[in-house]
Amino acid sequence: MDRRKKLGKYDGKFATVTHFFGYQARAAHPSKFDCSLGSTSGYGAACLLDAGLTNVAISVKDITSSPEKWRVGGVPILALMDSHPKMGYEISEIIVPA
Repeated sequence: MDRRKKLGKYDGKFATVTHFFGYQARAAHPSKFDCSLGSTSGYGAACLLDAGLTNVAISVKDITSSPEKWRVGGVPILALMDSHPKMGYEISEIIVPA
């Protein structure tokens, strides 16, 4: 970067950003179930996007069965919310139910 600045080819700023992997590094390796669920969720999300569906959360059902029997779908995010009066909110505001 210093050499490029001297040559006039770079006039920006550079700052490193570090990350602490303390808690993540102590976690166990993902199980076969974790990998299957993660892959299924990602693939399902990609299918929903490919179909033009946005504002949808991925849903995987029957996960106690083998992965071949899992049912993958989408749930509209608004269906996960509720509209009702609550202290400090307008009656028409949508909030996540407690």
